Amino acid sequence: MSNIREIVLSILMEYDRDGKKKPSLLKDALEKYDYLETRDKAFIKRVVDGCLERQIQVDYVIDQFSKTKVLKMQPLIRNIIRMGTYQIMFMDQVPDSAACNEAVKLASKHKFDGLKGFVNGVLRNIARNKDNIKYPDKDGSSSIEYLSVFYSMPQWLCKMWVQEYGFEKTEKILQFFLETRPTVLRINMYEAKDKEAQKKIKDELVEEIKKTGAQVKDNNLLSYAIELEKTDNIKFLPGFDEGRFAVQDVSSMLVAEIAGVTEGQTVVDVCAAPGGKTTHAAEKVGKSGRVLSRDVSDRKCELILENAERLGLDNIEVKVSDARIHDGNLGDMADVLYLDVPCSGLGIIGRKSDIKLNTSQKALSEIEALQWEIVKASWDYVKKGGTMIYSTCTVNRAENQKVVEKICREFPFEMVDISEVVSDIFKPEKDSDIMKSAKKGYIQLLPGEYGTDGFFIARLRRKSD
Repeated sequence: MSNIREIVLSILMEYDRDGKKKPSLLKDALEKYDYLETRDKAFIKRVVDGCLERQIQVDYVIDQFSKTKVLKMQPLIRNIIRMGTYQIMFMDQVPDSAACNEAVKLASKHKFDGLKGFVNGVLRNIARNKDNIKYPDKDGSSSIEYLSVFYSMPQWLCKMWVQEYGFEKTEKILQFFLETRPTVLRINMYEAKDKEAQKKIKDELVEEIKKTGAQVKDNNLLSYAIELEKTDNIKFLPGFDEGRFAVQDVSSMLVAEIAGVTEGQTVVDVCAAPGGKTTHAAEKVGKSGRVLSRDVSDRKCELILENAERLGLDNIEVKVSDARIHDGNLGDMADVLYLDVPCSGLGIIGRKSDIKLNTSQKALSEIEALQWEIVKASWDYVKKGGTMIYSTCTVNRAENQKVVEKICREFPFEMVDISEVVSDIFKPEKDSDIMKSAKKGYIQLLPGEYGTDGFFIARLRRKSD
């Protein structure tokens, strides 16, 4: 286990090195060490993810028991103590003594013998007092600080969400971000001719996956989505190489449903990588339709092609294109235009904890400007009478509702009532918030509200006149 903790430390040190939390680091490391036992890879992922996800709370706890504050520590010692604290606070299967002893060994191995006593003292003090940590008061003037510390979320984000959604909804969002989530698969229905064929495809795949020991259950919103727990590398599951499924959250799958994509249509997707929505649209339009898929770099387009080829979809045309630059060849081309624009990603923090550590208020303003550049360059790709879908994986009103309102003011578009499709999928109360917004033409899914990521989807129609 010492070697496994050494791997964890090396990943955390790399994250810490330039102050940016790179989302690909852990994924790359797990692929590098794919030869390890499943339990060892699970330990690496749990501790690295946990230290990032709970960093504000972990640092708060350490600062209560250390004379040297976290940010003043040597980087290596800081990450060793963070690792130990996370294991003590959140991993019941790891004895506190093991967390302390292994931390001391790591310090010694890296030539910090003079700080072994310090590491040992801080961690053993935390272990003795872990059930009596004093957090900021939940009520009154400390409520924002409480949310920030207890759920490890930057204070400015907590304040913004409390202003937009209130304290109770904000706390539920933050709780959801810290919950363990299943892996969601979209079953490939490209070759299915009817519902009976779809059911057969799904049942056969589910039975094969269950034989691997994975737990599989139906998603409660979409029939072609399934949820997996207790599974290792998705690439080793039955059906992956044959393209029988794609990994995609249900919130993202809802784009095709709300767009009403049907057989024979032309769909243009201008910010398409890695290709989840593009390939889903390709399944929907069938062999008589096509999807024109675009993104800004060769690498991103390669990802789309890889996914399309694995899924056996031959109706997708992929080209490198900067969505901010108007493409005259796409004018009046789309029955459906997907504007799944770059966004702050605040709705998927539960899956990508680096987002909350990297984003800032300034970055939000910059992303809003980029989104509008893309809208201005792309709106006329929609045929008259055609559909524009504006979507993001965030819960920031300035990136969502305010943008679609501006589209309708400045361009020939109007919002479309989507309450019928929303009612069929979510089966909500008639006077619920989601039905009220659906009648206006959009939905804002808050993280966890329906078991999905946070997501915004608006449907607009280009006016014929």
